[in-house]
Amino acid sequence: MAGILGITAASEALKSYFLPSLRYQLNTGASAVLAQLERDSESVVGKDIIMALRYGRVGGVGSGSDVGDLPEANSRKTKQAKWETKNIFARIKLSEKTILASRSSLGAFANMMKTELQDAEEDAKDNLSRQVFGDGSGIIGTVTAVDNTGTYTVLTLDTADYVAEGMLIDVYSSAAAKRNSTAYEITAVDEDNKRITLSVKDTTIVATDFITVQNSYQQELTGLKAVFNATTLYGIDRTTNKWLNAKTINVNGELSETVIQQGIDYADKKAGSKTNLLACSYGVRRAFQYLMQSQKRQVNSLELRGGWTALEYAGGAKPIGLTADKYCPAGTMYGLDTNDWRMYELADWNWMTDGGPGGGGAILRPIANKAAYEAVLTKYCDIGCQKPRGQFVLTNITEH
Repeated sequence: MAGILGITAASEALKSYFLPSLRYQLNTGASAVLAQLERDSESVVGKDIIMALRYGRVGGVGSGSDVGDLPEANSRKTKQAKWETKNIFARIKLSEKTILASRSSLGAFANMMKTELQDAEEDAKDNLSRQVFGDGSGIIGTVTAVDNTGTYTVLTLDTADYVAEGMLIDVYSSAAAKRNSTAYEITAVDEDNKRITLSVKDTTIVATDFITVQNSYQQELTGLKAVFNATTLYGIDRTTNKWLNAKTINVNGELSETVIQQGIDYADKKAGSKTNLLACSYGVRRAFQYLMQSQKRQVNSLELRGGWTALEYAGGAKPIGLTADKYCPAGTMYGLDTNDWRMYELADWNWMTDGGPGGGGAILRPIANKAAYEAVLTKYCDIGCQKPRGQFVLTNITEH
């Protein structure tokens, strides 16, 4: 097995050379939206997030005569939201040969590992970006047709936006029963026809089944789709708690400054929130640029936290950044007050060790029956919005 010097050097490189960069990139480089959120570990108690939701008006405010009774004190209402942090993992595998080659120095190992870690970083960032705009279910496609005429099963999906070659996926029946005990690998993607080829043939899969990233069903972050659409949010039923509902405006046509301002004004009027970020799809960003061009107006840019660049929308006292993300649903623009949002985390990204957190155990552990070792990067967290009513979404915008 790998020499102790090799293991020591490799572990030290992962901890000292790579971890700070990985933390920065995953916290700020995965998504412009995610980069704008404050990180909060104080509100995580045990494995649960506890968030106080304030709503309504202070009842002790009013007018009266100089000899009349004072207004009766009545505080704003508070609803406690409590839910469990989500678990995010990034697992990498290193051959024993690579580790042995690191015995000379940490720098030698770092150079050999640079490509491997860059690939893991990029894929982890991509997965996080998708989750930010998701609903927490982890569903990345629904099967519309199945072809088993060849050697391998070929699935037609309702969308191919979230799949790629090499991904490991699970397939569930429409009743949410898992079809496979082990994950399928996607070996080919036909984006034009929304078809994927699996690494095996499985005749049990049928149309109406759905797919998820391996082991991720109902385990992903509480993203924007959940905050705007879910019937239950943070364990609270929104059908009986209307104050927890965000505003949806069906544009059903071309984007206009008037409809954007309508959302901004609603958030301010109903919740006192000040929209400071607009997040949209690529096609909606082009629609905004077309709108400005048709009015012969120059579109300025501004810099957001984390080095992200956004277009400038002048919709209030301060310019608002407009940013696009490939995982934002088509025809959609979200209006957010990022002060109402947090990334609640038990701790920052870290390597899992066999001695437990802070136990000083090994980062690299041998893989059974393989001349290889593995390391696992972990984070326990979730996104929370303290004031959903202060956010809005514009839907069915004509894309350009």
